[in-house]
Amino acid sequence: MKIVIAGAGSVGFHIAKHLSEEKKDIIVIEKDAEKAKFISDNLDCFVINGDATNIETLKKSGCEDADIFVAATDSDEVNIISCLIAASEFSIPKKIARIKKLEYEKSNIFQPKLIGIDFIINPEIEAAKSIINTINFGATSDTIIFEDTDIQMRGVYIDENSSLLNKTIIKIKKELKSEFIIAGIKRGNNLMIPDGYSTLNKGDYIYVVSKKQNIDEILNNIGKIKIKIKNIAIIGGGNIGRISAAGLSGKHRNVKIIEKNYEKCKYIANKLKSVTVINADASDAKIFSEERICEFDAIITATNNEELNVLSAIYAKNIGVKRSIAIINKENYIEMAQKLGIDAIISPKLSTVSSVMRYIRKGNVIGLYSIFGGDAEAMEVRIGKNSQFINKPLMQIKLPKGSLVVSISRENESYIPDGNFIIKPYDKMIVFTKKDDINTIEKLL
Repeated sequence: MKIVIAGAGSVGFHIAKHLSEEKKDIIVIEKDAEKAKFISDNLDCFVINGDATNIETLKKSGCEDADIFVAATDSDEVNIISCLIAASEFSIPKKIARIKKLEYEKSNIFQPKLIGIDFIINPEIEAAKSIINTINFGATSDTIIFEDTDIQMRGVYIDENSSLLNKTIIKIKKELKSEFIIAGIKRGNNLMIPDGYSTLNKGDYIYVVSKKQNIDEILNNIGKIKIKIKNIAIIGGGNIGRISAAGLSGKHRNVKIIEKNYEKCKYIANKLKSVTVINADASDAKIFSEERICEFDAIITATNNEELNVLSAIYAKNIGVKRSIAIINKENYIEMAQKLGIDAIISPKLSTVSSVMRYIRKGNVIGLYSIFGGDAEAMEVRIGKNSQFINKPLMQIKLPKGSLVVSISRENESYIPDGNFIIKPYDKMIVFTKKDDINTIEKLL
């Protein structure tokens, strides 16, 4: 598969990184010479230093026989124009555009027949969707919900107070008496696919997979008690904060946005009548006491300042806010935030990459979710009628060592399988895998 990516910013870089690690044929176009050199030095892909709206540059990149074109520059206009050229001059089958301005995304011109864009991705909308899902499920942890199943995946940090500390998975399963799988353990910089004898240590970050009806009980038993979230404070009135507020307000909820820009406050107050808007600077701790934030059930820190997001979320927890969600893109901040007690971390960058990867893999792969900062993925796959998996027990399927089947859905029923579970045609399977093994699993399917 040949994929041309326009733009080597954070989103373009991470899409190229994921795909190049899967041994795809990747060509990156980047106008900035320093960015072009950086991606050339750090990734196994071909890099062209040029303008993605220039037809000759697109020819040099191999657009004439490319399968997918991804426009991920920081300019909406460049992304739109380059997709239009890719469609009209090169007939590339799939064109994906990163569009940041909500006004563009809502426009009627974005019909495939008119503009040549097959899939539009907006990082802020993807982040807001993740926030809303996380709040709706109690904000006890990072949450992944798989479509058309009742299976959920939740992230849990193991601290010194965890009931799972220093226990093997076999012992944990005996104590909890519920069907679940611990799909992966992140320990420092290492990612492990555990077996029954793996022991959980202080500082581990794990993903627990179970049915929706069991997951809250499991989390309750390990100290992550689900609460009803009624009062929500949002720090930052940008697009992420505003979209999240729109999705969370109502339903007997009280939502309050704190934003330091007066014009933004007026705009939000006019658009969202059911949301309370406060014009104040959240970096001043006095606003937390003045607005009695300590009495709120949850706080969402969604400013453009990641350091402020981390500090505000931690401070809110310290003064009594029950749940905290922070918007963070920097990978080293994500790991630190998990260890500092922030309940859920949302990365617009990783949410965008996950959405792009899901679209690219349409077919037997019906869902794809980046986890552990992109080191692993949860793949939701459909078993075709000619698959080599059919009529075999799981124990006979030779998956890569870094992979694990965590759930199977069949005829509206979901199962946490053991080694004797027999695979049938059209089963939906959720596979937890290290990124290095994705290509192998795709071939097996």
